[in-house]
Amino acid sequence: MNKIIGIPSNGAELSDNISPHFGHCNYFLGIEISNYEKYKKVFSLENNGHSGCMEPVINMKQRNVSEMILTGIGMRPFMGFQQVNINLFQGVNTTIEENIRLFIQGKLRPMRNSSCATDSSHTHT
Repeated sequence: MNKIIGIPSNGAELSDNISPHFGHCNYFLGIEISNYEKYKKVFSLENNGHSGCMEPVINMKQRNVSEMILTGIGMRPFMGFQQVNINLFQGVNTTIEENIRLFIQGKLRPMRNSSCATDSSHTHT
């Protein structure tokens, strides 16, 4: 089964770190995971700002993103992702690649609430 995971990033590469806040990231990356083990970058969108909190949510939905890995997100986009059925997972403050590995291993917990601050107690099991 293939799925596309969205991640807010400080840069456009898998070696770059996850952005600490969804709406203030430099890039949105899309990572396609196949057979729960292989992955590759399928898109890299520069975040030039947006007119509303739902704009990046809709952007991710239009690119067939089914899950997002985040470390911080405000209430409006959090609710927006729920409305468009994109699952959110609590990422860790490290590289995009490491977050993808943890996701594949099932070590990232679902994000249950919005949070603009990073909370390391909810990172992985």
